[in-house]
Amino acid sequence: MGKTVVERWIDRVRELGVGILSVVDRDEQSPVRITDWVKEGVEQILLILSGSYAEIDFADLIQFHHQGRNRITRVFDKKGPLGISLLNRGAVLKSGLRCGLDETLKSSRYNFRGYVSRLSSTMAYRQLVEDALEGRCGIQPAGHQADEKIWIDATARVDASARIQGPCYIGAHTRIHAGVIVTGYSSVEQNCEIDMGTTLDHACILPNTYLAPGLHVRNSVVDGARLEQLERGVTVDLGRAALAARRYHVPSAVTRTASAASEGGNLIGCDWGTDAQALMPVRGDTHDV
Repeated sequence: MGKTVVERWIDRVRELGVGILSVVDRDEQSPVRITDWVKEGVEQILLILSGSYAEIDFADLIQFHHQGRNRITRVFDKKGPLGISLLNRGAVLKSGLRCGLDETLKSSRYNFRGYVSRLSSTMAYRQLVEDALEGRCGIQPAGHQADEKIWIDATARVDASARIQGPCYIGAHTRIHAGVIVTGYSSVEQNCEIDMGTTLDHACILPNTYLAPGLHVRNSVVDGARLEQLERGVTVDLGRAALAARRYHVPSAVTRTASAASEGGNLIGCDWGTDAQALMPVRGDTHDV
């Protein structure tokens, strides 16, 4: 939808006017960096662990934290903790990052009843996209709203013969070729190319992906050469056989491909067309995003 979940978290935090904002690997620099911050005089730290999207009113969370004079405040929804904590300077000096990660430490509970998506699987990501396109959450797709529930970035190129049926999203620098159909809450992220005659139905195409001509991709998420069919919970490794077929340069450091299978074949949610390349193996593992 034009931005990653991390970028949307950053946007929400920036609305608070915070003085320091950093995205770090929890296994590497974060403990040292957080300790340095409090030693330099930072009074409060908002710690967000990746793995969910929640439309929390941070101003209300901070007010709750202050009014209760809490040392540690953790955010919960009806399913449990969301990995979001507000930490006072004293708690960090005493326990380090452990005060934000160790749920056994004494803390105050902030109950959140708004929109939450726990992004523990590809299915959850797919549901988040549908909710955004349908307006069930606060995510606003980037780009121009070309029609009712149809968003197309100004830099995207869509052939006049392509059929775009909302709700759907087409991202920046993406090319949609002749005869393509995009329907059923589908999203095509930035720097993608969807070749002639391919149909996307309830599909999410992640950045820098190429789809060869004549495919029918339904109920799936495609990330470069990796396709996960959501109804059956299987992952297909499509390989890089169609890379040479891509006709337009994509302004990205990494170009990925999703190629077709043998002529007239049918493989886990993709009705492969006649411009097929090579049959790839099916694996049963899941693909989390």
